[in-house]
Amino acid sequence: MRFIARHRKFFNVTIAIVCILLFSFFAIRTITSGGHEVRTQVYTGIAMGTAIKKTIYAEDITVSDRVDKMIDETLQELENQISVRKNNSEISKLNSSYVTGGTNKLSDNVLQCLEVEIQVWRETEGAFSPCIYPITSLWGIEEGLAEIPDEALLQERILSSDANNIEVVEDGIILNQENMAIDLGAVGKGLACDMVKEQLMQTEIRGAVVSIGGSILAYGDKGDGKDWHIGIQDPRNQTGEVLGIIDVDGDVVVSTSGDYEKYFELDGKRYHHIFDPITGYPADNGLISVSVVSDSGLLSDALSTACFVLGLEEGMNYVQEKGVEAVFVTSDMNVYVTKGLKKKFRLKSDEYTLVK
Repeated sequence: MRFIARHRKFFNVTIAIVCILLFSFFAIRTITSGGHEVRTQVYTGIAMGTAIKKTIYAEDITVSDRVDKMIDETLQELENQISVRKNNSEISKLNSSYVTGGTNKLSDNVLQCLEVEIQVWRETEGAFSPCIYPITSLWGIEEGLAEIPDEALLQERILSSDANNIEVVEDGIILNQENMAIDLGAVGKGLACDMVKEQLMQTEIRGAVVSIGGSILAYGDKGDGKDWHIGIQDPRNQTGEVLGIIDVDGDVVVSTSGDYEKYFELDGKRYHHIFDPITGYPADNGLISVSVVSDSGLLSDALSTACFVLGLEEGMNYVQEKGVEAVFVTSDMNVYVTKGLKKKFRLKSDEYTLVK
């Protein structure tokens, strides 16, 4: 089990790529729309530490190839800005060199992320933190560690993860506590979807579905006038197994947070990578997956994480206040959907019950 926990990220990415490749083989096809042929081209790869899949609908395959390259360049640029695992990224430089109480200038993308994260942190009364890295790095689950950290040290890290110590100024931030570290991992893939959407709007493609780990962008249309069908990962089965399908219009992002991607088990308990900033431990409130549908990838990514920490009741109330739709999956294998998805969500697994 320790070996599996240490290498789970590699296994999940590998399985995801295999599933993507198999799907791609069958997905390439041509749709006739208005007398024009809309060709489907599927591209796969790895970026931002996860599997990427880009399904592009265009009349000209050379356009699809060019758009694929453009998306890759966009993701690489963003990763170089926000990745805490790249020593030369903007975030890593901030974390390693900030002076307590001093102003740290940030690029527009990074500052936009932080402003949204701080807003969510305030609205959820601390269930979500943009400076969670001192806690996540101590646990080291993403790096393959499978041990509960020392309690005294964990309490110190909790103090360093308090977003009360962040001030947003005109062109940057001030960190008022030592040993703080910003981590945009909870919103990075959603932001990537937003950046890709902005790029796609400048092209002549008909539509696209871009999957970046747990965030999926549906853009435009595929030429048949029908909704996009976005699959939600079954949190208790292998990668590629679908819990249900959400029918969505174009230009939305569906982001999913769950306890199944990165975790270890000890004495029959699962310790996963989504932490409650207040306790310093993985969130444990009966949820195993939350998916949020929004026209903002940044918001959908942040809310899926925040709601996972909040739990079913508070999370459901929060997404309704924010005017977005969501799917909540509980450990007793029940599925709850917000009002706007009642007719747009289809349960596909017999192992779960859709609560009306």
